[in-house]
Amino acid sequence: MRLDPNRILLIRPPDPFQNSALLSHTRPMNLAYLAAALRKAGFVPLIADFEIRPYSIEILRRLLEDFTPAVVAFTAMTPTISSAAALAGDLKQMFPDIITVIGGSHSSAMLVPTLTRYHAFDYVVAGEGEATIAELCLRIKDGGRDNDIAGVAFRENSGVTVTEPRSLITDLDSLPYPARDLIDYKTQSGHSSRGFSNKILSTELFTSRGCPVGCSFCAIQTTFGRTVRFRGPDFIEDEVRRMVREQNFNHVVIADDTFTLKPERTDAICEILGRSGISSWNCDTRVNSVTLDLLKTMKRCGCEKVAFGVESGSQRILDLIGKGITVEQVRKAVLWAKQAGIKHIEGNFIIGCDPSETARDLEETRLLITSLPWTFVSIAVIVPYPGTPVREQMLAAGLIDTNCDWENYVIFGKPPGWRTQEFSADELLQHQRSLTRSFYLRPSYVLSMLASIRSFGEFQYWVNSGSSYIKWYLSGNS
Repeated sequence: MRLDPNRILLIRPPDPFQNSALLSHTRPMNLAYLAAALRKAGFVPLIADFEIRPYSIEILRRLLEDFTPAVVAFTAMTPTISSAAALAGDLKQMFPDIITVIGGSHSSAMLVPTLTRYHAFDYVVAGEGEATIAELCLRIKDGGRDNDIAGVAFRENSGVTVTEPRSLITDLDSLPYPARDLIDYKTQSGHSSRGFSNKILSTELFTSRGCPVGCSFCAIQTTFGRTVRFRGPDFIEDEVRRMVREQNFNHVVIADDTFTLKPERTDAICEILGRSGISSWNCDTRVNSVTLDLLKTMKRCGCEKVAFGVESGSQRILDLIGKGITVEQVRKAVLWAKQAGIKHIEGNFIIGCDPSETARDLEETRLLITSLPWTFVSIAVIVPYPGTPVREQMLAAGLIDTNCDWENYVIFGKPPGWRTQEFSADELLQHQRSLTRSFYLRPSYVLSMLASIRSFGEFQYWVNSGSSYIKWYLSGNS
C-alpha cells in the first residue's frame, strides 16, 4: 500500500465504559482541534472514533487501505492508553511503515515510560498538541530532523529522547475552529452531561483552557499547568453561529474546567448563547466564582444545568487538597442556583481525595449531599492519575499497587488497585455505594424527579438512567 504523506488519521480508541448509561460520553473535540490545525497546515485529516463505531482488525485494515495515511495519531487518557496501544499494535502488524503518534494527559505525564512500554507508538506529543502535531507531520512529510521539534518524545540510540517542552498557546483565538464536520454524531449511550440524553444533538464548546487552582487530584496540570487562558467573546459568537447554521446543534456543553472565573466575560458569553438559537446549555464551575445575579443571568440565557466540583463536605479535606473553597460557599452556591431557577444542579464528590480521609470526614460529606437540593451527585473513588500530586503522595506512602493495569484507573466499576490510609480498596467501593444510595434512593428525591418530567423523552432518559443505576448498585457493573 502506498502511503499518502498528506493524509493523517486521528483515532479515539475503544473505552471499556463507552456503553455505560451512567456516564457522560462526549465527542472527541481534542481530535477535532488537531484536525483543524492539520488542515490549516495543508493536510487532509480524518477522525475515526472507536467509541462510536465498532472496532476489529478488518475494520481497521479497510480504513487504512481506503484512506492510506502516512501518520496515525491516537488520543488516550489513563484508562484507554492500553487500548490505544493494542490498536496501534494491530496497525503496525499490517502496515509497519505508518508512523504512530500518541497524545493525551497520560502519555504527557509519562513520556519515557509510555515509549518504553508500548513499542507500537513512534512518538509522544506532550501537552497542548495543535502546533506540535502540525510541525511533526510536516517534518515527517519533508524527511527532516525531529529532535528540534519542541514537545515530543521518540526513540533514539536505544533510548528515549525528550525534546524541550513547547510553550502553551498564548492566543487561543489564533486557533482554527474545531473540525466538527469530521466527528461522528451517532447516538451514544448515556448522556452528554447528566440530565441531557445523548439523543439530543449536542456539542462541546471551549471558551477557555486550564484552571488556576491546582487541586491535588487533578490531571489537567499535566497538560496546562496551573494556567488559564481565555478566548474572546467575538470569536466564541462566530463559532456558535457556525455551529447552529452548519450543523443545527440544539444543546451546548460548555467544556471549560471553570466557566465563571471572570464574571463580566461570563455575562457576555451568556448573552451570546441566549441569542444563538440554541435551546439549552450547561457548564461546570466553582462555588466561589458564582453569585445569585450571575446565576440568574445564566438561567435567562438558556443555562439548564450547573455542576460544581465540591469533592468533600469536610473543610479539613478541602483544605488539604488545595480546593480553595469553604463548605459555606458550597451551601450558598447551590441555594443560589436553586433560587435562580436552574433546572439541574450537580455536585461532584470524590471519596479518598486526600489519603487521610476518615469515616468522620465522609459523614460530613454525606450530610452535605443530603441537605442540599441537588438534582444529581457524582460520587467517584479517588484515582491517582499519573502527574497528580496525590499520586506522588500515595506512592510515597506505599498505598498503590504498582502492578495495577492502567485500564483499572477508573472512577467506578472496577476494584481500585490502591487504598487510602483509612480505607481498603473494597471499603472505598462500599463507601461509594453507601453515599450514592443515601442520595438517590431517598423517597423524596425519587418523587421530585418523577414530578419534574415534562416529556416522553425525559421519561425515557430517567428510565434508562435509573435501570443502569440499579444494575450498577446490585452488581457493580455499569
